[in-house]
Amino acid sequence: MGMRVEKISGENAAEVARLLRARGSQTGKISEAVMEIIESVRREGDHALLRLAEELDGVHMSRDELISTRQEAREAFENSPERLVSAMKSLRRRLLRVEKRLYRRLSLKIVDGACSVEIRPVAIESIGCYAPGGSASYPSTVLMMGVPGLVAGVERLVLATPPRKREEDRRTVLAASYLAGYREILWAGGAQAIAALAYGTESVRRVEKIVGPGNRYVLEAKLAVSRDVAVDFTAGPTELLVVLDHSAPARQVALEMAAQAEHSPDTLIGALALDQESEAAILESLSDLLKHLPEDSQARVSLQRNGFVCTADSWEAAVRFINNLAPEHLLLYAKSERGSIKDIRSAGVVSYGRHPSGVFLDYYAGPNHVLPTDGVASIRGGLSVLDYVKLLTTVRPTRAGLRRALRDMRELIMAEGLPLHLRALEEVVGG
Repeated sequence: MGMRVEKISGENAAEVARLLRARGSQTGKISEAVMEIIESVRREGDHALLRLAEELDGVHMSRDELISTRQEAREAFENSPERLVSAMKSLRRRLLRVEKRLYRRLSLKIVDGACSVEIRPVAIESIGCYAPGGSASYPSTVLMMGVPGLVAGVERLVLATPPRKREEDRRTVLAASYLAGYREILWAGGAQAIAALAYGTESVRRVEKIVGPGNRYVLEAKLAVSRDVAVDFTAGPTELLVVLDHSAPARQVALEMAAQAEHSPDTLIGALALDQESEAAILESLSDLLKHLPEDSQARVSLQRNGFVCTADSWEAAVRFINNLAPEHLLLYAKSERGSIKDIRSAGVVSYGRHPSGVFLDYYAGPNHVLPTDGVASIRGGLSVLDYVKLLTTVRPTRAGLRRALRDMRELIMAEGLPLHLRALEEVVGG
């Protein structure tokens, strides 16, 4: 079948997680190619974008086709199929519900006798959002990245996405971009899009921050430009880990794995069995499923290249493996362990209960489906309104507070060897 099978214990859990991630590591050739693309965009501007669109995407464009306006997006939206519009509006509503509630929690004000302290979110002025789309269109991702910017109040939201060969796909992206609130749509993909957002061209003004998922070339480009523009985090090829025990519906689990695997041939897809019975069941279901997938399908290639099935000898070993792998998506199909979800601290998003579903997470639940990959879930969560704002702190001291600070902090200031700090505070108190 081609999938890797491993046994997990408390002793080897961390090492197996590391080895499974290493299977998908890339060579330095990507970095070299990306730097060449970035330099060509910086040097040639629009001409490089147009040339690379034809060479890499197979789409011939003129300079005035590089950017679509909000008005063009509105026209596409108004002429889109009613059912598609309804689905996009439903997703937008659920995204807004989550992001608005989170945004409201970002404000803080404390007043005591010493001072008033206020922390409030302030929108970043311009953000470029990259949405992949080489072999498919992802209007859901277009919405996922635009809606948090709307909530935050970002003045200039720019969508960058590969040019589409089919006019139908182009119109779908434009319709989604209108609902999501973008002011500009740049038809450029890959590293060249990231370079244009970071440094600008004749048609594209540079942005202050770049967010969004992409392939290895996009991730490498974001890393390369991060010296000159803010970026979000590693959000690359999809990852899924499914935890299952003997009660799990093995066929359903196999379909969930295949569903995530069809995104690209570079996905990391695995099952973690909690007993021998569930290991045998998932291996059988995957074997049967693979027989019915076309030889060249992305799901089949991905499962055979990067897929794995592990069996843990205890829940403690399973948790250690999960937290070290830090998968993008985690589905729990294990009745006996659902109460122990608090043990899991490293995953982009977790679905559990009687009906866990990765597709539900990606299309309907409400939290963002732009999630950390490559183990970055060990230090942060998915994209949200937090990525579109900075927190501004304001402090208003009182006279009594200044006197109290001078009394209480004198020794600490002097211990740090900063006498001018002390003199400045004394001057304020005496002024």
